Amino acid sequence: MAGPFEQIPMDGGGSADLYLLRFDDQGRLRSPEAAAEVRARVQDPQDVTDVFCFAHGWNNVFAQALDRYRGFATGFVTQGAAFGIPKPAPYRPLLVGAIWPSTSFVMPWEAGPQIAADPDPFGRQAAEVEELLELVTSSLDPAEDQEFTEAVDGRRSVDAATAERLAEIAIGALRAGPDPDDGSPPPQAGDLLEAWAALDGLAHGGGAGAGGAPGSPGDGAAGDPGAAPVGFGTIGDHPHEAQPGAAGLDFDPRDLLRMATVWKMKARAGTVGAHGVGPLVEHVLTHSTARLHLIGHSFGARVVLSALTTAAAPRPAHCVLLLQPAVNRWCFAPRVAGTQRAGGFHGVLDKVTRPVLTTFSSHDAPLTRFFHLAMRGSHLGEPDFAGVGDTDLYGALGGFGPAGLTGLSVEEKAAVPGEDRYPLDGGARVIAVDGGVDINGLPAISGHGDISNPVTWWALHDLTRPD
Repeated sequence: MAGPFEQIPMDGGGSADLYLLRFDDQGRLRSPEAAAEVRARVQDPQDVTDVFCFAHGWNNVFAQALDRYRGFATGFVTQGAAFGIPKPAPYRPLLVGAIWPSTSFVMPWEAGPQIAADPDPFGRQAAEVEELLELVTSSLDPAEDQEFTEAVDGRRSVDAATAERLAEIAIGALRAGPDPDDGSPPPQAGDLLEAWAALDGLAHGGGAGAGGAPGSPGDGAAGDPGAAPVGFGTIGDHPHEAQPGAAGLDFDPRDLLRMATVWKMKARAGTVGAHGVGPLVEHVLTHSTARLHLIGHSFGARVVLSALTTAAAPRPAHCVLLLQPAVNRWCFAPRVAGTQRAGGFHGVLDKVTRPVLTTFSSHDAPLTRFFHLAMRGSHLGEPDFAGVGDTDLYGALGGFGPAGLTGLSVEEKAAVPGEDRYPLDGGARVIAVDGGVDINGLPAISGHGDISNPVTWWALHDLTRPD
């Protein structure tokens, strides 16, 4: 059915139309009538002057994505009215929310089955294990599918030899080429086993490798006391309980499933961005004069960055806002450490008018404690260059901020809404916003899912306002 899915009330009367465009896991459009209407409308400057394109994170089914897009847009509008933030003249916005295939469970680094005992056979965790297995094995050939499934089905531990074989299968099917962010070659089986062991330690209540800190509760999960508001991306981070009795186990195959799922969803986000959202971005920048604003959370950041990277357009997007992005921190670098290549999204810096604004937070447990383990590659050709807990090379942009951008980036404390502005005209091409700081006694960004709040709305206002 054509037409906007919903209207978002605007201050001063009127409304902004919100379209939801659904894509499959190959980026194929599943909402052709709505997309056609968006393409036609943006070509008319009397109808649309600004296009806001949102991309959610991982575990968002349609209803959740709609609720979070609605919540972010409503908060943005309400804040603008409260502070009297000027708008471009004329200003006729159109909102587009991308819906890309996701899962019914939270990120595998956020909340997985407890190691102590088998999941309740009738509970959510048992269903999650099944979905993880299906997601991973769907990429295997029939012989490897049988070998892999038989080795992990219903097991809470496998020996080292079996673990090495499972690692080889997973790498061959899901990480065969260089990492698109940092150019690192795929991990060897031994590299993967080191990361797997570290993840096992976290699941058992231990640290992330040597000296790692135990899990911290809460990352914006619904029903979590004191949790932060949930944004339009992923939700949830529940603490793992320490289970001393598990210390003698070998490798828990569920942690390999978690890592492999992360690889697959990372690749999927790039595919949806390049083949799904990318053509829309190209159309807006080629066949209209509308200002284009791209907003992505978690793996949704990869969606919008891939879209802009692949779009062949005669003019740049106006701005890009990345909220706790689950991409490698070297992705914008002109040269990634240990390689002879630029970061996978370095070219984006020449395809956007405003500096890229990207948040990071020390309170984001998934991106500060898990991401670099799941995404670790090989040693980049230099023995022992990157250890199992190396956050410098494999850390997340949303956990530690950008790397390798000397002279191209600045780091700023999260701006206080109504008081502070970001140095958009200071020459930097990337502004890293530290969301770990306190504002009025509370963290600006308290967790991975806390990305629809006054601080993030203010960041988007700063990027889009005309003054």
